[in-house]
Amino acid sequence: MAESEEHPLRVLLIDDNQDDRRLVIRELQRTFANPVFYEITTREEFDRALAAGHFDIAITDYQLGWGTGLDVLREIKGRFGDCPVIMFSATASQEEAIEAMKSGLDDYVIKSPKHYIRLPAAVKRARENVRMEAEKRRAE
Repeated sequence: MAESEEHPLRVLLIDDNQDDRRLVIRELQRTFANPVFYEITTREEFDRALAAGHFDIAITDYQLGWGTGLDVLREIKGRFGDCPVIMFSATASQEEAIEAMKSGLDDYVIKSPKHYIRLPAAVKRARENVRMEAEKRRAE
């Protein structure tokens, strides 16, 4: 996904729990100007979002009714290698989190009210890392 300051942050938000999506949206709206959210709750919506590809970052729960955040991570990284992916979960084990990091996960946030405030910083850091990697590639 190309990074650009010409458009608001476009977030692919993958979670089948509406309350959790609302918390993510609230936290990111506090930090980013007019972010656009594509709320994904089903496999079909995810497939359509991947086909369209109009997002800058993906935030996914680990446990989904139709798969796992690890599946989502691998599909996004396989298709859009430089797209940052952040996982948030209350159910993933330490082993699953480590496997996700080895698969290219950009950050992991524990799904709890006191940890949601970490999301904006995680998003900023992930986007900055993508920007720095792109600059490094251009310089080489």
